[in-house]
Formats: sequence, structure tokens, C-alpha cells
Amino acid sequence: MVTVTLVNTRRGHDLAPTRFPDGVRRRLISLDRLREVWADHQARRPDHQWAEERRRFFRRHVLELRTLAGQAEVAAADAARLAALGWDSADIADDLRDRLRADEEALVSMAEECRSGQPLTPGYLDGLARKLPGSDGPDAPFEHTGEDLAEAAAVETHPLIRAAHLQLGCDRALRASSAPRPRALGPFPWAVASLSLIRSHYPPLVMDHRLASLHGEVLSRPSEEERLAGLVELFADLETAALRGELSWTARASSRPPANTAPLAISLHRRLLEHLRAASASLRLVAREIDPDARVSVDAGDVCDDERHRERLDAAAERAMFTRGPGCWWASLEVRVDEGELRLLIAVQDVGAPATGVLAVTADGRLVSERGERDALDLASTDCVTLIPTDSAGERWPDVERFADDVVSRAVGALMTAVR
Repeated sequence: MVTVTLVNTRRGHDLAPTRFPDGVRRRLISLDRLREVWADHQARRPDHQWAEERRRFFRRHVLELRTLAGQAEVAAADAARLAALGWDSADIADDLRDRLRADEEALVSMAEECRSGQPLTPGYLDGLARKLPGSDGPDAPFEHTGEDLAEAAAVETHPLIRAAHLQLGCDRALRASSAPRPRALGPFPWAVASLSLIRSHYPPLVMDHRLASLHGEVLSRPSEEERLAGLVELFADLETAALRGELSWTARASSRPPANTAPLAISLHRRLLEHLRAASASLRLVAREIDPDARVSVDAGDVCDDERHRERLDAAAERAMFTRGPGCWWASLEVRVDEGELRLLIAVQDVGAPATGVLAVTADGRLVSERGERDALDLASTDCVTLIPTDSAGERWPDVERFADDVVSRAVGALMTAVR
């Protein structure tokens, strides 16, 4: 059996944001700036949209946690459909459908209780633990001291730090337990972290199975301080994705003019295009050492004058958990070496329709070889650069440049592996 014991930090002195490294504090500041845009958007959104849209995110989270736990009984294509349309939208086993539906209902119930002002009493947390006992199934042992969790949930600090502190407490208990440790934290520790965030008017966390190795590395760091700082950074990325997603939900019509994202987007797009052209010159030299007839080309445009990339742009936005809006500025890099071809697309896209003022820089990579066509990048929901209306191109270009360099490196690496 597992017992959670958390350090008594009710007053939050040891968890104050000022005690964290500069990089963590900057991440929290950036997150809170995005949250201000989200909060304004939420205030204008019809209340009836809350429940159904959040259900979609909860379904995605449930499927991701099952994948993390080695229980991916649903094909990737079916998983996307199930998350978007519900558990009856794909052909899966009835017993699996019932388990998935029960997990979703437990999370939905938790969110509704948060909105109704349910206090985090030890008894309530005990009941939540029974609903979501662990990733190994409904009979997996998970027992905790509700008083300790309730006290940890009242720590006075930034909501993201508090959520990470709660999940670390659950992880510490699992490590100390004699019960077999699941491959990844089960539903209950994630639910407790999300519960804390929802109570502080933040979206719940939606995990991505592609972050499993990073999550595991963070939890294996040598000191409590390093584990907490790493988990706060990971949570900040996941919350940014969740905020992008919820900004995509339709807002109530208002008298204010649509957000004008074009000046910032065009400036970044121009820099991105120049950056890819510079990268293509050196890449062409490398490619022709392998294949004298290798071809490297760069192109650019926007969705209004070219429909070739619409499906890929939609897919890139969906991976990053948002619905793209009317504005989209893209640049492409295509490389053909021997029998392999890489098609890389990097785009600056509006988040939401009508445009919310938030922009997201996304990517999509397709690799065509003798093995067929496949994804060259396998990006997580957090692999994205988010920009808010008060950002400037000069301020944010280093982040966009790092993102572009990373996806180019990963995509070209996949191509070279395929043709060797």
C-alpha cells in the first residue's frame, strides 16, 4: 500500500517563486502573460461550451496516460478520433470503452466539483483516490493520508509550483511503496495536480506520451529542488499547450475589432524564410556529397494563396492542441537525396477563429522513402512557440530560431538515416 507524506510547507516559504532559478521564474512569467489573454477570452465565451470542450481534452489526457502506462490498446488514428468525437466514434472493445468512459467521467466530475467550490477535505481526496487509483487498473493499491494532501494543496505559492509539489509528493510515495511501481505516474497524481490548477483558474493538464522520457528524467534527478524545478518547467509547457487549446474555443461576439496579428507574424515569417534559405545553402553541400543530383529548395507563402499545405497545417495545429485561425504564414524546406525526400513545413499561425491575438509557430515534417511516407518529427504538444499580442519580433525571434533549428536538425537526421 502507498502512503503519501508531504513536507509541512503550508505557508509556502520554501516554495516561493523567488527561490527558483531564473529560467523557471521567466517561464512562469511568460505563462501568466498568456493566461491573462486566456482569462479575457474565457470571460467572453458562452458558459455552455465549458463542459463539452473540456471533455475533449480530458479524453485526450486519458488516452495519453494509458499510452504512458503501456496500455495503448487504441491505434493512433482511432485515438485522435476518440478524443475529438467521443468513445463511440471508433470500433473498440466494449470493456475498454467502459473503462475509458469511467476515467473521463471521474475527471469531468472533479472539474465540476471544482467549479462548485468543493473544498479539498481529506475525505474528498480519499474519494478521488478511489475513483482514480492508479495506472494499473481499478484494483491497483493506492492509499494516502488525505490530511497531508489537503495541506499541500493550501500552500501559498504560484499555482504551477503547488501542482508540481503535489505530484512530486505522490511520486515520492510510489517510490517508497513496496507495491510494483507503474511505468509512469497513474491518473491520481495527475488528477491531483490538475485539481489544484483548476481551483486556481488554470486549465487542467493534458499529458503527451512523447514527454515520457523527459518526465521520467525529471523525477529521477538527485535532489528535491532539481526535481521540483524540472517538473514546474514541464508543467509550464503543458499549461501553455492547454491555454492555446482553450483559446481556440469560440468566444462570444463582441464589439471589439478582430486581433491584428499580421505585423508580428509577417516580421517573424520574413526572418524564418531568410533563416531557412541560409540553412539550405550548407545543407545542399552536405546532400550533394551523398547524391550529386540532390535537390534542396525553399518556398514560402500563406494559406490564402496556396492550398497545398492546408491539411498539414491543420495537423500541426492539432498536435499543438489548438484550432488555427484565419492567418497563416508558412515556409517550406524540401530535400531530395537518392530515394528519400523530406518535406518540412514551418508556420506562424493564428490561434483560434476569430483570431485571439495569440500566434503559434508550428512544424510538420513528412519523410518519403522506399518504406513509404511517415512523420519525420513526432512532435509533442509542447513543441511549439507561443506568442502573445504584446510580444515583439526582436524579443521572440531567438525562441523561433531555436525551434526552427531543432526541427530542421531532427527532420534532416531522419532523412539521412533513411537513405543510408
